[in-house]
Amino acid sequence: MGRCLWLLILVLFICTNTCRADDEGYVRQIQELAGDGDSESQFALALLYEYGEQGVPRDPEKALSWFLQAGKYGVPAACLYLGIKYENGSGVERNLVAAGRWYCCAATQGWAMAQFFLAELYKKGRGVRQDNSSAFAWYGLAAEQDYPGAKEAIAQLTPTMSEADLNKGISLRSGLLDTKGDCSGL
Repeated sequence: MGRCLWLLILVLFICTNTCRADDEGYVRQIQELAGDGDSESQFALALLYEYGEQGVPRDPEKALSWFLQAGKYGVPAACLYLGIKYENGSGVERNLVAAGRWYCCAATQGWAMAQFFLAELYKKGRGVRQDNSSAFAWYGLAAEQDYPGAKEAIAQLTPTMSEADLNKGISLRSGLLDTKGDCSGL
């Protein structure tokens, strides 16, 4: 019995040290790739700094810098994350215009959560001009992906819209994903 226990302890010790070595190698590789301009690695490194994971110390300033770099390359997860940060003023000065642009970056790439959040901004006129047709269109795209609350949001918005605004929303919806991330018009 004692021999099995020692063997188990030895195996756990080896696995623990191997995992740590793998973490260090992973982090080193991510840092190198991010530094070389790999946008997905920039996002991964931003997350490591944001949450202080895998032996990387938590550093919100470095995290933001890497999120911004990944976002500039259009990494949808980075764009969504930045939209949330700017909408809530989390680690940055609250800026609803910037939030809308970052959400749009992810939304035009098919990210349902970003589509829903952008629709909310349009519905309320927060950071963008209030526009129920645009809200309807973005909610519709999110609803197509079964994003929670999107169908209900459409059901609440539709009775408040004129037939012309509904038709405009339907027309907008078909062309939104063709913008290829161009959110300069927000």
